Amino acid sequence: MHTFLQQINELNELQRELVSLHPFFAEHHPVVVADEALLHIYDYSSKTGQYEWAKTVPDDLYIPDDCLAAMPVHHLNNRMCAIVTASAFKDLEQKVFLFHEYVHCSVYGKYEERIVDCLRIKHKMNQLKRVTWEIDYEFPYEDETIAERIHSLLLALKSEDFQLIQAARTALFESLTEEQAEYWSWLEWNEGYARYVENLIRAKYNLKPNHYGDTAPYNRLVFYECGSEYIRLLVKEQPAYHTDLEQLFDRMQMERLAGFVS
Repeated sequence: MHTFLQQINELNELQRELVSLHPFFAEHHPVVVADEALLHIYDYSSKTGQYEWAKTVPDDLYIPDDCLAAMPVHHLNNRMCAIVTASAFKDLEQKVFLFHEYVHCSVYGKYEERIVDCLRIKHKMNQLKRVTWEIDYEFPYEDETIAERIHSLLLALKSEDFQLIQAARTALFESLTEEQAEYWSWLEWNEGYARYVENLIRAKYNLKPNHYGDTAPYNRLVFYECGSEYIRLLVKEQPAYHTDLEQLFDRMQMERLAGFVS
């Protein structure tokens, strides 16, 4: 049996238990395992209901140690793939992180044209050939006013008071440029939704919920935390948002757009 194939198919069995949590888990995505300067690529076969080894190629993506990511891979005609290293299979905690990446694959597959490709910041960064902009964009985390407003938003989210939350979000967006605000709203929806689903999985298996990013000094993990907590509350208010991500995205833009009405 090819390297990592058994672990991936064990993960596939675990995934079957998650379909009741979210219909995304009825979908299957290629898995790329980076190991010793090689990329081992596995794809799902609808005929067998199992993953199969597709190919092994030199690691021309330069995947870092302990990577967990989702990205298009040119070796599979730019299909969205979950990118991992061997550490992804070591325990249930790591496997849950991998399911977080599966959510990203499903989101891109379903909403790339309607949402992702409509982002002005994405078009700008493509023109600048900044392929890692989602990770290294110069967001002003250390600005004193912005940090204070992020803190206020986190407190409002903990209160679960929608009036306070919306006021805090509007105040935050008013302190940002339009581009910074679009960056925020994109990541809080995209990463926030993936973490929201991740925490549903954690609850199912009695694992501690993931709230990394909720304390200063802030970094990009704050988008995961603010987004997931806001989405959790929105779904509680309107259960359709659990699966209707387009409607959820539009709902989450309201405070951002309100801050730039002339």
